[in-house]
Amino acid sequence: MRFSVVGGEGFDQGTDALVCLMAKDEKNEQLENILGDALASLRERKVFEGKEGQVSVLPAPDGGGAPKFVILAGLGDEASPESVRCASALAARRARAESLKSVAVSASTTGNGFEAREAAQAIVEGVGLGLYRMGKYKSGDNDEKNEVSRVVLCGGRGRNLSAMRRGVRYGRALCEGTNYARDLINTPSNEKRPPALADMARAMARREGLKCRVLDEKQMARMKMGALLSVNRGSSEPPRMVVLEYRPEGARSQKPIAFVGKGVTFDTGGISIKPSGGLELMTTDMSGAAAVLGAMLAVARSKPRVPVIGVTGLVENMVDGDATRPGDIVRSMKGTTIEIHNTDAEGRLVLADALHYTREKYKPQCMIDLATLTGACMVALGQKVTGMYGTHDELLGRVRDLGERTGDRVWHMPLFPEYGEAMKGKLADMCNISGARWGGANTAAAFLQHFADETPWVHLDIAGPSHTGKADPYRPEGGTGVGVRILAELAMGWKRLTPQEGKAYGC
Repeated sequence: MRFSVVGGEGFDQGTDALVCLMAKDEKNEQLENILGDALASLRERKVFEGKEGQVSVLPAPDGGGAPKFVILAGLGDEASPESVRCASALAARRARAESLKSVAVSASTTGNGFEAREAAQAIVEGVGLGLYRMGKYKSGDNDEKNEVSRVVLCGGRGRNLSAMRRGVRYGRALCEGTNYARDLINTPSNEKRPPALADMARAMARREGLKCRVLDEKQMARMKMGALLSVNRGSSEPPRMVVLEYRPEGARSQKPIAFVGKGVTFDTGGISIKPSGGLELMTTDMSGAAAVLGAMLAVARSKPRVPVIGVTGLVENMVDGDATRPGDIVRSMKGTTIEIHNTDAEGRLVLADALHYTREKYKPQCMIDLATLTGACMVALGQKVTGMYGTHDELLGRVRDLGERTGDRVWHMPLFPEYGEAMKGKLADMCNISGARWGGANTAAAFLQHFADETPWVHLDIAGPSHTGKADPYRPEGGTGVGVRILAELAMGWKRLTPQEGKAYGC
């Protein structure tokens, strides 16, 4: 898809349609003049009043270079980045449904609530994310024939044009990173077993100019990653750890920020086997790793000033005669011994070694991990909100604010000392689940904190929003790529953290 930025209001761009984003009850004299009584009629019949979710298509009057249609999309009570994303997505999807190949979007109709760059970025995100679909495995009609291929953002003047172009470039990077993550999540598990997914990541890194290192089973064994390796014992395919590095010029000696992702390419639960209902969705249990890889693609294209490390532990949790058993004790890379009481609590074992490796190898300024970690977090927060835990108030605040800004909402969850106490083992240092029934997302986070140690750290439990069975405006059914834009935005706006006094809660 091609994006461009021009001045003017979009009636002379030769596109198939003009998209106008309008707030509730907003008056637009130019549109009134062009459309005549049609716009007033829509309001009177309450077909289009500018409410959120409303979209209407009207034929445009004939004229030199004029579009064939005007697509109206509602912003609700006021324009905001999220309302612009949603309205742009719905308008783009309506254009595709009408087999329109090109649209002009009147950016001036987003109101005065935020800057031109932010408005352009939100429009691009809405269009780019809303039009995503994966037709790779469908035979028959070629979906690409019906795709919107050209989008022109209109309405900029003077300095606003340059600002809008920057917003377009950055918005595209975020879309491409998120959609790459969605592709990985939606790829079936038989095509993304750990070595295959590592190869995909290596190919992406080569294309984007990222440094890539892939650790194999023997290398991880030499490093004594016993926790991660224990999860993969039942699989016929070996595990992998993928490490991607982005190093901007002039920042070689600067400490990086680090993103760490859980990459269980399929999760049977191991010997603590899952029930069959919904088991096909366990192909999405690598959504944390996908988010890290997508974020690294976006980072490579947006080029922040801070070095960024992306680490993903890739395993399969399968049932086999050699699979890890409940009651086994394993030793992590940190040296901590762990009693395995439930082999379906495997993601924390993968992250334990991945976090410790990242901390020891790169000494990062901070670490953020993402994982489809617990059903308990879904019980607490539902399917659209990410549970957030952490040890540094300033970092937690940044991630919370970025969640609001990107629409990938997070909620700060507790990490009190008693959750860490619940994870202490009887025969070993720790246990991979607590003995209590309650607070499973909190105790899992406390387990991870032990391996993040003193590094400023945030854990994002994305079990709920990583996948959706019901499409939202810019989140089609399937893998959502949640977290990609939070990570990339964090890197782009990075400022050193203020040292925090006091001991954080946890193990």
